[in-house]
Amino acid sequence: MNKEKLMIKVRLLLVMAIITSTLSACATLQEISLNGPARMTTDFFNDLQKSDRLAAYSLLGKGLTQTVSFNQFDELIASMEAQWGRIGNYETVLMPFHKRSGEDDFIPLGVAKEEIKRYTFEVQFGNAEINCDLTLARKDGQYKIVWFSFWGSGVNSFTAIQENSNKLFSNPS
Repeated sequence: MNKEKLMIKVRLLLVMAIITSTLSACATLQEISLNGPARMTTDFFNDLQKSDRLAAYSLLGKGLTQTVSFNQFDELIASMEAQWGRIGNYETVLMPFHKRSGEDDFIPLGVAKEEIKRYTFEVQFGNAEINCDLTLARKDGQYKIVWFSFWGSGVNSFTAIQENSNKLFSNPS
């Protein structure tokens, strides 16, 4: 009888250890996904959907915010919404990545290639479907958006959007 009770206790301890390990692993994975680059891209588009442009702008990296003022970013998003309507849905799409001209200028020095993440999205606006590239880099323990690009056949057909987009990365000096 004592041997049976001992076996039950051992099994119970084993089950408790497995449950504890599983819950710990789930909590760790949840923490990683909540702070990772994929979460950052979701936050960016969610903020734009809510018209909280300041919150979306706060997700940009230091080099990008030193080049692109909030007012320039705000003008670009406003011109996009004026022409295409508000952002509806967005989803990650698999496309071959083409490095965009100027992207390397915004990746912080000393960031390893493994710490650079690139995502391409198909963004459905009210009146248009446009592609968007987001490049994120890990700096000081967190990911920030260091480059973004909206592209597709509809982008070039709207002068205001193209002008605001070109102004973002032009260097007046």
